[in-house]
Amino acid sequence: MSKKTEFALEMRKLRRRHIPILFLMVFVLITAWTYWCIDDLDVSRLNDVSAMVFTNLLLMNTILCPIVMAALASRMCDMEQMGNTYKWLCTMQKPEHIYRGKVMAGSFYILLFTLMQTVLFWIISQPYGAGVVSRLPGYFTTIFLTSLCIFILQLNLSLKFTNQLTPIFISIGGTFTGLFSWFLNRWPLRYLIPWGYYASLCNAGYNYDETTRYTTYYWDMYPFLWMAVLTAAIIILYRHGQKHFLETVRETI
Repeated sequence: MSKKTEFALEMRKLRRRHIPILFLMVFVLITAWTYWCIDDLDVSRLNDVSAMVFTNLLLMNTILCPIVMAALASRMCDMEQMGNTYKWLCTMQKPEHIYRGKVMAGSFYILLFTLMQTVLFWIISQPYGAGVVSRLPGYFTTIFLTSLCIFILQLNLSLKFTNQLTPIFISIGGTFTGLFSWFLNRWPLRYLIPWGYYASLCNAGYNYDETTRYTTYYWDMYPFLWMAVLTAAIIILYRHGQKHFLETVRETI
Protein backbone atom coordinates (compact mmCIF):
# COMPACT_ATOMS: atom_id res chain seq x y z
CA MET A 1 0.00 0.00 0.00
CA SER A 2 1.40 3.40 -0.99
CA LYS A 3 2.01 6.17 1.51
CA LYS A 4 -0.52 8.32 -0.33
CA THR A 5 -3.21 5.67 0.23
CA GLU A 6 -2.26 5.29 3.90
CA PHE A 7 -2.55 9.04 4.37
CA ALA A 8 -5.88 9.21 2.52
CA LEU A 9 -7.37 6.38 4.60
CA GLU A 10 -6.37 8.01 7.87
CA MET A 11 -7.73 11.38 6.79
CA ARG A 12 -11.00 9.70 5.83
CA LYS A 13 -11.28 8.25 9.34
CA LEU A 14 -10.90 11.77 10.74
CA ARG A 15 -13.58 13.35 8.54
CA ARG A 16 -16.10 13.94 11.34
CA ARG A 17 -13.65 14.28 14.21
CA HIS A 18 -13.58 18.12 14.00
CA ILE A 19 -9.77 18.27 14.04
CA PRO A 20 -9.53 21.43 11.85
CA ILE A 21 -11.91 23.26 14.21
CA LEU A 22 -9.69 22.38 17.17
CA PHE A 23 -6.59 23.82 15.50
CA LEU A 24 -8.48 26.86 14.25
CA MET A 25 -9.78 27.68 17.74
CA VAL A 26 -6.27 27.47 19.19
CA PHE A 27 -4.89 29.64 16.38
CA VAL A 28 -7.56 32.28 17.02
CA LEU A 29 -6.71 32.24 20.73
CA ILE A 30 -2.98 32.66 20.03
CA THR A 31 -3.71 35.48 17.57
CA ALA A 32 -5.98 37.30 20.02
CA TRP A 33 -3.44 36.95 22.85
CA THR A 34 -0.58 38.26 20.71
CA TYR A 35 -2.49 41.29 19.46
CA TRP A 36 -3.60 42.03 23.02
CA CYS A 37 0.05 41.97 24.14
CA ILE A 38 1.01 44.39 21.37
CA ASP A 39 -1.92 46.70 22.14
CA ASP A 40 -1.34 46.64 25.90
CA LEU A 41 2.39 47.44 25.72
CA ASP A 42 4.14 50.67 24.83
CA VAL A 43 6.11 49.20 21.95
CA SER A 44 8.12 52.40 21.61
CA ARG A 45 9.94 51.36 24.80
CA LEU A 46 10.98 48.01 23.31
CA ASN A 47 14.28 47.75 21.48
CA ASP A 48 13.12 44.72 19.43
CA VAL A 49 9.40 44.05 19.08
CA SER A 50 9.89 40.98 16.89
CA ALA A 51 11.93 39.27 19.64
CA MET A 52 9.15 39.99 22.14
CA VAL A 53 6.52 38.56 19.77
CA PHE A 54 8.73 35.54 19.06
CA THR A 55 9.11 34.78 22.77
CA ASN A 56 5.43 35.28 23.57
CA LEU A 57 4.28 33.07 20.71
CA LEU A 58 6.55 30.23 21.82
CA LEU A 59 5.34 30.65 25.40
CA MET A 60 1.73 30.40 24.23
CA ASN A 61 2.60 27.27 22.26
CA THR A 62 4.14 25.75 25.38
CA ILE A 63 0.81 26.23 27.17
CA LEU A 64 -1.61 25.23 24.40
CA CYS A 65 0.08 22.92 21.89
CA PRO A 66 0.76 19.89 24.14
CA ILE A 67 -2.95 19.61 24.97
CA VAL A 68 -3.84 19.99 21.29
CA MET A 69 -1.34 17.28 20.31
CA ALA A 70 -2.76 14.97 22.99
CA ALA A 71 -6.30 15.63 21.77
CA LEU A 72 -5.26 14.98 18.15
CA ALA A 73 -3.60 11.68 19.05
CA SER A 74 -6.54 10.64 21.21
CA ARG A 75 -9.09 11.39 18.47
CA MET A 76 -7.06 9.25 16.07
CA CYS A 77 -7.03 6.24 18.36
CA ASP A 78 -10.09 6.28 20.63
CA MET A 79 -12.50 4.38 18.35
CA GLU A 80 -9.95 1.72 17.43
CA GLN A 81 -8.83 1.30 21.02
CA MET A 82 -12.31 1.12 22.55
CA GLY A 83 -13.70 -1.04 19.75
CA ASN A 84 -10.57 -3.19 19.51
CA THR A 85 -10.84 -3.11 15.72
CA TYR A 86 -7.21 -3.94 14.92
CA LYS A 87 -8.13 -7.47 13.84
CA TRP A 88 -10.37 -6.15 11.06
CA LEU A 89 -8.11 -3.25 10.10
CA CYS A 90 -5.12 -5.53 9.66
CA THR A 91 -6.98 -7.56 7.04
CA MET A 92 -6.70 -4.47 4.81
CA GLN A 93 -3.50 -2.82 6.05
CA LYS A 94 -0.28 -3.92 7.66
CA PRO A 95 0.05 -2.67 11.27
CA GLU A 96 3.14 -0.61 10.44
CA HIS A 97 1.19 1.07 7.62
CA ILE A 98 -1.63 1.99 10.01
CA TYR A 99 0.85 3.59 12.39
CA ARG A 100 2.64 5.40 9.58
CA GLY A 101 -0.66 6.71 8.24
CA LYS A 102 -1.53 8.17 11.64
CA VAL A 103 1.84 9.90 11.90
CA MET A 104 1.51 11.32 8.37
CA ALA A 105 -2.01 12.62 9.06
CA GLY A 106 -0.92 14.20 12.33
CA SER A 107 2.15 15.71 10.65
CA PHE A 108 -0.10 17.25 7.98
CA TYR A 109 -2.22 19.08 10.57
CA ILE A 110 0.89 20.19 12.48
CA LEU A 111 2.46 21.47 9.25
CA LEU A 112 -0.60 23.59 8.39
CA PHE A 113 -0.85 24.87 11.97
CA THR A 114 2.83 25.82 11.97
CA LEU A 115 2.57 27.60 8.62
CA MET A 116 -0.38 29.63 9.90
CA GLN A 117 1.58 30.65 12.97
CA THR A 118 4.66 31.54 10.93
CA VAL A 119 2.56 33.83 8.73
CA LEU A 120 1.05 35.34 11.90
CA PHE A 121 4.52 36.04 13.31
CA TRP A 122 5.55 37.68 10.03
CA ILE A 123 2.40 39.84 9.79
CA ILE A 124 2.67 41.08 13.39
CA SER A 125 6.42 41.70 13.36
CA GLN A 126 6.87 43.16 9.88
CA PRO A 127 5.87 46.76 10.79
CA TYR A 128 8.56 46.84 13.50
CA GLY A 129 11.62 45.68 11.57
CA ALA A 130 12.77 44.47 8.18
CA GLY A 131 14.91 41.67 9.62
CA VAL A 132 11.98 39.54 10.72
CA VAL A 133 12.10 37.45 7.52
CA SER A 134 15.39 35.91 8.63
CA ARG A 135 13.69 34.71 11.84
CA LEU A 136 10.88 32.83 10.09
CA PRO A 137 12.78 29.57 9.39
CA GLY A 138 13.84 29.31 13.05
CA TYR A 139 10.30 29.94 14.27
CA PHE A 140 8.83 27.39 11.85
CA THR A 141 11.42 24.76 12.77
CA THR A 142 10.91 25.23 16.51
CA ILE A 143 7.13 24.93 16.40
CA PHE A 144 7.02 22.08 13.89
CA LEU A 145 9.70 19.81 15.38
CA THR A 146 8.63 20.29 18.99
CA SER A 147 4.93 19.78 18.23
CA LEU A 148 5.71 16.72 16.07
CA CYS A 149 7.81 15.16 18.83
CA ILE A 150 5.05 15.70 21.40
CA PHE A 151 2.43 14.36 18.98
CA ILE A 152 4.33 11.11 18.30
CA LEU A 153 4.87 10.65 22.04
CA GLN A 154 1.16 11.20 22.68
CA LEU A 155 0.23 8.88 19.81
CA ASN A 156 2.34 6.12 21.35
CA LEU A 157 0.64 6.69 24.70
CA SER A 158 -2.85 6.74 23.14
CA LEU A 159 -2.13 3.44 21.39
CA LYS A 160 -0.84 1.95 24.64
CA PHE A 161 -3.72 2.92 26.95
CA THR A 162 -7.35 1.97 26.32
CA ASN A 163 -8.51 4.78 28.60
CA GLN A 164 -7.66 7.95 26.68
CA LEU A 165 -7.76 10.08 29.83
CA THR A 166 -4.37 8.71 30.88
CA PRO A 167 -2.45 10.27 27.94
CA ILE A 168 -4.36 13.52 28.45
CA PHE A 169 -3.31 13.69 32.11
CA ILE A 170 0.30 12.97 31.12
CA SER A 171 0.07 15.81 28.61
CA ILE A 172 -1.24 18.21 31.25
CA GLY A 173 1.64 17.31 33.54
CA GLY A 174 4.10 17.76 30.67
CA THR A 175 2.58 21.16 29.86
CA PHE A 176 3.15 22.45 33.39
CA THR A 177 6.69 21.06 33.39
CA GLY A 178 7.43 22.70 30.04
CA LEU A 179 6.02 25.99 31.30
CA PHE A 180 8.18 25.88 34.44
CA SER A 181 11.24 25.19 32.28
CA TRP A 182 10.92 28.70 30.81
CA PHE A 183 11.60 30.20 34.23
CA LEU A 184 14.25 27.68 35.31
CA ASN A 185 16.72 28.37 32.53
CA ARG A 186 19.70 27.54 34.75
CA TRP A 187 18.40 23.99 35.18
CA PRO A 188 18.73 21.39 32.39
CA LEU A 189 15.03 20.45 32.70
CA ARG A 190 14.04 21.97 29.35
CA TYR A 191 16.55 19.78 27.51
CA LEU A 192 15.33 16.54 29.08
CA ILE A 193 11.62 16.63 28.18
CA PRO A 194 9.94 17.22 24.79
CA TRP A 195 7.59 19.83 26.28
CA GLY A 196 10.61 21.97 27.16
CA TYR A 197 11.89 22.32 23.62
CA TYR A 198 9.70 25.32 22.82
CA ALA A 199 12.02 27.06 25.31
CA SER A 200 15.18 25.14 24.36
CA LEU A 201 14.95 26.16 20.70
CA CYS A 202 13.98 29.76 21.43
CA ASN A 203 16.91 31.89 20.26
CA ALA A 204 15.42 35.15 21.53
CA GLY A 205 15.97 36.32 25.09
CA TYR A 206 15.73 39.37 27.29
CA ASN A 207 17.42 41.13 30.20
CA TYR A 208 15.34 43.00 32.75
CA ASP A 209 16.89 45.96 34.57
CA GLU A 210 15.18 46.38 37.95
CA THR A 211 16.57 49.89 38.36
CA THR A 212 15.20 51.34 35.14
CA ARG A 213 12.41 48.74 34.75
CA TYR A 214 13.48 48.37 31.15
CA THR A 215 13.57 45.08 29.25
CA THR A 216 16.20 44.64 26.57
CA TYR A 217 15.56 41.91 24.00
CA TYR A 218 18.29 40.18 22.04
CA TRP A 219 18.84 37.36 19.53
CA ASP A 220 21.24 34.43 19.80
CA MET A 221 22.43 31.90 17.25
CA TYR A 222 19.85 29.21 16.55
CA PRO A 223 20.59 26.13 18.74
CA PHE A 224 21.24 23.62 15.96
CA LEU A 225 22.70 21.11 18.43
CA TRP A 226 19.43 20.86 20.36
CA MET A 227 17.49 20.81 17.10
CA ALA A 228 19.52 17.72 16.13
CA VAL A 229 18.82 16.16 19.54
CA LEU A 230 15.09 16.77 19.09
CA THR A 231 15.18 15.32 15.56
CA ALA A 232 16.90 12.20 16.89
CA ALA A 233 14.23 11.93 19.61
CA ILE A 234 11.50 12.09 16.95
CA ILE A 235 13.10 9.24 14.99
CA ILE A 236 13.55 7.12 18.13
CA LEU A 237 9.96 7.71 19.28
CA TYR A 238 8.65 6.85 15.81
CA ARG A 239 10.64 3.62 15.55
CA HIS A 240 9.75 2.58 19.09
CA GLY A 241 6.07 3.42 18.61
CA GLN A 242 5.83 1.52 15.34
CA LYS A 243 7.55 -1.53 16.85
CA HIS A 244 5.36 -1.49 19.96
CA PHE A 245 2.19 -1.06 17.90
CA LEU A 246 3.17 -4.02 15.72
CA GLU A 247 3.72 -6.20 18.81
CA THR A 248 0.41 -5.08 20.34
CA VAL A 249 -1.54 -5.90 17.18
CA ARG A 250 0.07 -9.34 16.90
CA GLU A 251 -0.91 -10.11 20.49
CA THR A 252 -4.47 -8.93 19.82
CA ILE A 253 -4.83 -11.01 16.67
